[in-house]
Amino acid sequence: MNNVIFYFSGTGNSLRTAQIIAQEIGGAKLVSMRNNPADVSAADAEMIGFICPVYEWDVPKAVKKFVAQLAVNPQAYTFMVATYIAIHGRCFETISTALHEKGTCLHFGKALRCVASQCIAYEPFPPVQIMVPLAERNAQKIGKEIAVRRLRKYPVMSPISKWLYPKMMTPFLNIQHEYDKGFYASDACIGCEVCRRVCPCKNITFLNKRPVWNHSCEGCNACVVYCPTKAVQFKTPDAYIKLNNVITRRLGLPEKRTRYHNPYITAADLMRDSVEALQTGVVLT
Repeated sequence: MNNVIFYFSGTGNSLRTAQIIAQEIGGAKLVSMRNNPADVSAADAEMIGFICPVYEWDVPKAVKKFVAQLAVNPQAYTFMVATYIAIHGRCFETISTALHEKGTCLHFGKALRCVASQCIAYEPFPPVQIMVPLAERNAQKIGKEIAVRRLRKYPVMSPISKWLYPKMMTPFLNIQHEYDKGFYASDACIGCEVCRRVCPCKNITFLNKRPVWNHSCEGCNACVVYCPTKAVQFKTPDAYIKLNNVITRRLGLPEKRTRYHNPYITAADLMRDSVEALQTGVVLT
């Protein structure tokens, strides 16, 4: 077995999906995309997977950068699973283009609906007790298809999404570097550094036992949802208040807002940069 699955995960949906697929294909090495691509080459892999969420109707910027720099085996079977809730946008086209530049292609692409978990904008939906078991079953089905190396054309960006993208997403992306100016730690912070260690972008450092966000944030909210004391808070940054569009008007973190993360993924899971996920090493429900 020489299978590798690269994942980007903040609240755990994509990592959980990677665990399930690893089991279905008989085992794989799971590798976080926060690693240096030069240190985790897939040049000798027989099966290569990419699993990540959809942010702003595309893959996260960190995923684009990682895949662009990753060495891959052009003869390998490659697949991608995008975790999302409503619009997958152009995420598959982005990865497909990157792979074509490496002399290979995306053999299988599938979008997997999971709980929407942008806690600084809304409550998790659909209901967790319904959506989590459904996502588990659908991930198993996807894994079974990948195990037999099925060829599946990936879903493409719809004409409506293409038309709406510059109107809805571009203004938001233009100020994304301001996003993490909204995060701060309350007096409940105990300096445990969980927020730093779960961040998939390595965007958080510590100064005087307090977290500092360094403006390479993807907005995954791992720092918020995995904070053991709920010390990580969010106040809408001025740039987003000024933009005042349909997205930015939703930003905020009321005290009673649910801080969702996938129930099967712990902070310790997200802290690991890689793990061997053997067929018997993942517990499914």
